[in-house]
Amino acid sequence: MGGTIIESERRLPYPARDLCLLVGDVKSYPRFIPWIKALRVIEETREGDGWRGVAQATVGWKTLLERFSTHVRCDPAAGEVDVRLSDGPFKRLENKWRFSNAPEGGHAIVRFWIAYEFRNPVLQALVKVNREHAAGRIMEAFEQEAARRFTPSA
Repeated sequence: MGGTIIESERRLPYPARDLCLLVGDVKSYPRFIPWIKALRVIEETREGDGWRGVAQATVGWKTLLERFSTHVRCDPAAGEVDVRLSDGPFKRLENKWRFSNAPEGGHAIVRFWIAYEFRNPVLQALVKVNREHAAGRIMEAFEQEAARRFTPSA
């Protein structure tokens, strides 16, 4: 059974750098991504206004609960957040976010790409069937958090 790849692209009315910092703020994920039950950074090195390190997440969906660790690199100057598997229930996990300001200004182009394969074939089959829904939920969660953080209160 092969892995799953999800890709998504959006135009959002916020600066690319702000969106990159939002995605790089992994510690806040449990507050706005429903299936992330806990997340802690267990190793962190600051690099300019970004960082590199290891994060451990606990994710759950219905009766399933899994824990895994990833290497994370957040580079706002380059408009990049990269994530790759350290250990956990995956055979493979790689995630890339790319942020650029739209040529006409006022908006950012956000590109999201994730490739993963679970060791458990039943779990892999379940998430493969729901991949389009998952991609939408991931982007929606970040869009809603961006609106909450970056839209001035009336």
